[in-house]
Amino acid sequence: MLQFGSQGPYEWLSTDNQRLDLLKLCPEIVTGKYVAITSIDSSVLVPNETEKAAGWENRGKIAYSPKIERVEDIPRDGWDEWYVFPNPNDLGTSYLGENIFEVPHKPGHLRVFVNFCFALHLPEMDSLAALFWPQLDWIRPESYLADNDSLTFVTANKTLFATVRGAVEEFTAPRLS
Repeated sequence: MLQFGSQGPYEWLSTDNQRLDLLKLCPEIVTGKYVAITSIDSSVLVPNETEKAAGWENRGKIAYSPKIERVEDIPRDGWDEWYVFPNPNDLGTSYLGENIFEVPHKPGHLRVFVNFCFALHLPEMDSLAALFWPQLDWIRPESYLADNDSLTFVTANKTLFATVRGAVEEFTAPRLS
């Protein structure tokens, strides 16, 4: 199932298609940009020596990339959450693993949503969405991705959203044999 919508300057889509690798389908989401990883396999990404040598670093339990040249340069493991920016950015401190409803509701205090099976199209996620959208307004990323039981993609880049939506619709369209 593919769902989509908008909130303020952001457009979003969500799908439960587990075969979809959004970055292979649309590498322009991250290439030439900077990624902040707030969750990888439901945990904190601590860059290994190879990643550190390539320019990855960890601050406040958030891993920050160098400028992404290839999708393969990004560590991925499922249950990942990323914020994508055209320029380097500092998000503050992640509160991964803590009660999301008790994290201070202000800039610099980052809630991590992916581990709650967060998907914007699910009505039962409304209480999380009420925390998510203000946080997105503070952070102001170009894009946000969460990969759990659903894949959620959010972006303020209208052209990028149209490209991604078209590619996902084509990928998820029923095939006639």
